[in-house]
Amino acid sequence: MSVIDASEGELRGIRAALKAPARRMVVIDDLQNVATAIRAGVDVRVVFSTHEFEAAEAFGLPVRRLTKGSAVGLFGAERLSRTFALAVAPKAASLDDLRRRSGDVVVLDGVRLAGNIGAVVRTTVALGGAGVVLLDSQLPSILDRRLIRASRGLIFALPVVATSPGELFSFMRSAELPLFVADAEGSLGIDAYSAIPGRTVIAFGSERRGCSAVLRAAAAGSVSIPTSADVDSLNVSVAAGIAMHARRHHNSTDARVHAQ
Repeated sequence: MSVIDASEGELRGIRAALKAPARRMVVIDDLQNVATAIRAGVDVRVVFSTHEFEAAEAFGLPVRRLTKGSAVGLFGAERLSRTFALAVAPKAASLDDLRRRSGDVVVLDGVRLAGNIGAVVRTTVALGGAGVVLLDSQLPSILDRRLIRASRGLIFALPVVATSPGELFSFMRSAELPLFVADAEGSLGIDAYSAIPGRTVIAFGSERRGCSAVLRAAAAGSVSIPTSADVDSLNVSVAAGIAMHARRHHNSTDARVHAQ
């Protein structure tokens, strides 16, 4: 398969995907992330690159060549990507998708940094969680380029759902799932939380504010992670990783997918 120059029509398609990634097409940076998306069943259509590139490296996909100037014009002030792919935007996940999966559900309440959200997604996949629910993330889309990069493409490997507290509570009642919130002053230690049978929902707030009052009021309990007195809080992705690791015996890890 030969490498040819990107057409003007293809450049228009990239611009449209960058402007509204959830509508029709989505941009996936980095071949490693593209490979993860393909394994997750995403319909990847074509690879674009600004440097010398062998078509055989692109998983049998068509390859289009871009000049660096064209790439700068596409991405503007956003992070420039030397190699990326254009894929069909997958169907948005729903809370019902979480009902049909095993493992605990992770909720991120008011967590807005794509790097933290992506790290939690990777941890949830690695340790067998059912999925991730985002409350008040302020992301323009689950398919935001930053989040795809931060998750190393694993955003496509499990349900990630942006919703409201009310919708989350309705789902938990119908699925009979108890809610626990992470809190530095929590009444349950991590070992006690680890021993709770069955599936749970565990919520983490931002490092500065913690979980919202509405989540704390609805929770069956609060979970604390003991730390040195010199440290008043943990990064949300670290806290989620500790909690999910403690619960790993309740969750079924898919050996085919590993954090990268």
